[in-house]
Amino acid sequence: MATTLQDTISVSPATAHPQVPHPHESLNNRLGDRISSMFGSMTTFWILVAWQLGWMTLATAGAPLLSKDPYPFTFCLFLSNLLQLWALPVLGNTQNRADTKRNAKADADHIALTYIAGLADSIALKVGATVPAQPAPTGKATL
Repeated sequence: MATTLQDTISVSPATAHPQVPHPHESLNNRLGDRISSMFGSMTTFWILVAWQLGWMTLATAGAPLLSKDPYPFTFCLFLSNLLQLWALPVLGNTQNRADTKRNAKADADHIALTYIAGLADSIALKVGATVPAQPAPTGKATL
């Protein structure tokens, strides 16, 4: 009996295609993905550079808001550390989720390509062509 692609592929939430959103994906995961996409942009980088340079310029010039603080650069460093403290867990979680999605896509691609190769072999056999024997697995990837 011929195996169909539907029989070969079993889709679970862990192996769903990354371009097809899973209906049970949480708000936290979607929010984390959104935050990470913003943090990973050059726009955010330049905003943070402008903020740091602006803070240093205002503190050095003696701006009224910062003139009462004897250590304005220490407070700026504190705020920068808070930003990193909040961003790192979000970025780490999003990277883990992206890695899981890439692995699921690679697994689905492997299953589909294996099925297609099997179909090509069966078609070749039906038309009388010879199918090359598969090499013994060596554990090394070959092209």
